[in-house]
Amino acid sequence: MLSSGTQLLLMVLVARQTDPTTFGAVSVALLAHGLLLGVVRAAIGEIVLLRCRADRSTTRDEACRGLFLALLAGAAVALGLVAAAAVVGGDVGYFLLLMALAAPLVYGQDLIRYVAYGAGRVDQAVLVDGVWLMVQVAMSAVLLAAGEATPTRLILAWVLGAGAGAVAVASYRRLWPRPMAVRRWWIEERARTSGFLADFLVSNGMWQGSLLLLGAVLPLAEIGALRVANASVHPLANLLAGVRTLILAHLAGLRARPARAYRRATQLGLVLAGAAALYGACLVLLPDSWGSELFGETWAEAAALIGIVAAGEVLRLPTFAAIDVVKVLGGPRDLVRTRLTGGVGVVAGLLVGGIVAGARGAAIGAAVGYALNQAIWWRKARALSRLPASRPKAVPA
Repeated sequence: MLSSGTQLLLMVLVARQTDPTTFGAVSVALLAHGLLLGVVRAAIGEIVLLRCRADRSTTRDEACRGLFLALLAGAAVALGLVAAAAVVGGDVGYFLLLMALAAPLVYGQDLIRYVAYGAGRVDQAVLVDGVWLMVQVAMSAVLLAAGEATPTRLILAWVLGAGAGAVAVASYRRLWPRPMAVRRWWIEERARTSGFLADFLVSNGMWQGSLLLLGAVLPLAEIGALRVANASVHPLANLLAGVRTLILAHLAGLRARPARAYRRATQLGLVLAGAAALYGACLVLLPDSWGSELFGETWAEAAALIGIVAAGEVLRLPTFAAIDVVKVLGGPRDLVRTRLTGGVGVVAGLLVGGIVAGARGAAIGAAVGYALNQAIWWRKARALSRLPASRPKAVPA
């Protein structure tokens, strides 16, 4: 919540201080940043987390090497974003330059959080994100009080908050980037890195990439409105992230009873759908004046999309329970194939709808895609629940 809160706060503050077109340009830049951050997480961060978890005595070495790799990736991404900014130009190009500045600092901060998870030090993960949010809030408050809260300065406050969080925990734990045995690390982990990267691109990468493609087709104001509508419904999913972990753990305990696992997942899916429906109804009934207080002028265009996006969320959240059934009862191929099949429908709906009917069409197409995606996941979950229960093999004497 702290990590997601920093970007949500940035979006709220920028939307309040600027017009929908400029906010749309910021949104496109943030989408590019999110896509590239996900790639670095999959290729480096998650690997470092698992290596720290496997042998906590090597945490410091893994952290120093991982921090070096993250900063190296940040530098490479920064150069790529600078080149992209030169090609794209305009407001989008300008904000891509700011994301180039952000890349090394945010990637370093993110890597330190993953090290904290791997070492079982959740308090340090909270600290690194808490410092980020506190610094961002303090700097943004000063800018607002002085009447100097431009989008550029608000983004810089967000970037410096990330850097402060990274430096605070790195200094406390005496972690500094060092290129220790990087070649050996790559030889040991290249297969797992490729697998994690492919999984990210199939799951979240396709969605973020399709939104970027829409940014090249739709007016920036419509992209900004769609971004605000999505940002309005996502806090519920963020709040339920911990609940999802509990659901997966509970269903894992029912692995020997597949039919019961499927029934329980169905019940949990209905609960998730109900929570999404209740939250969506509150958003739809939210007075426009409240929405404008949060997102400024952009809310006027986003309000027309809220009902559709909220309906899509009602269709999306129950899928989590079906995904967890497939994780528990199926194998890696079942998971990847189903994710790819369902994800293509969501992306196709978003792109086709957006090209045909703008932001409203994109929202409708995504909702239809979520309905198809849900049907695909539940069908797979039901098929797996009808197979004989997998039992642990007997260990030879």
